[in-house]
Amino acid sequence: MLATERKKLILDYLDQNHTASTQTLCDLTGASLATTRRDLAQLEEKGLLTRTHGGAQKPEQSAAPEKDESNYFQVFSSIKMADDQFECKNAIAQKSIDLIHSGDILFVGAGFTGSLLCRHLNKSDKKGITVVTTNITGALELASNHDIGVFLLGGNIHLGSNHIETLDESIIQNLRKLYFDKLFFTIDGADLEYGYSITNRAQLPLYNYLLQNVKDIYMLLNESKFNKRAFTHLCSLDSIPNVITNGNAPSQYIEYFKEHDVNVYFA
Repeated sequence: MLATERKKLILDYLDQNHTASTQTLCDLTGASLATTRRDLAQLEEKGLLTRTHGGAQKPEQSAAPEKDESNYFQVFSSIKMADDQFECKNAIAQKSIDLIHSGDILFVGAGFTGSLLCRHLNKSDKKGITVVTTNITGALELASNHDIGVFLLGGNIHLGSNHIETLDESIIQNLRKLYFDKLFFTIDGADLEYGYSITNRAQLPLYNYLLQNVKDIYMLLNESKFNKRAFTHLCSLDSIPNVITNGNAPSQYIEYFKEHDVNVYFA
């Protein structure tokens, strides 16, 4: 049985029965105990259930928020969950946290994976970190963390399919006054001949500047981006020294990275 089918059975069962033991869900899906626990962990990460000692239950309905700000978190959370590459992007975002150290000054790019990176960073034990970003959804993930400073660059608002970002001409002027230890960002296409490419041409000046002025650069590259060409060429594949990807990355790209001394981190 496919993972999507197992998870649907689990959620349907909890809709009807509210709680279930892990063994009951094993019997329901025909999966092993380890597989069922992994399914539950992934569903909990998406906020679709709550794990309990020995099982799972439907998430409790929270009381109506007293402030409007809480509604924004709920809205953005639902936007971000509508992504068929969630598990892959989430694993890459979580791996990124291993490469971040307390005291780092980061630039986090826009996009779903960047938002998930901010979510995991918020849950981590990292302290004294500064995050500069154009990613409104990512900034919201960090807003309640007093150990992480967040600087959201201003500009015109652009609504993506699962993120919201700011962009305009003044961003580069603001960046010239700032220093960054690490850049984490993603693109829309990766091709052996065409290189990295992006759909939104307005991002080009921002990323061109960052690629020349950040100490360590990390590309967040999920499996859906390979063998694709987007509208605007950004740079060659060997221009980015570090890539964080998953185990399903095509072998020819992994070989290319090795041949060109690009560090590859597998989620």
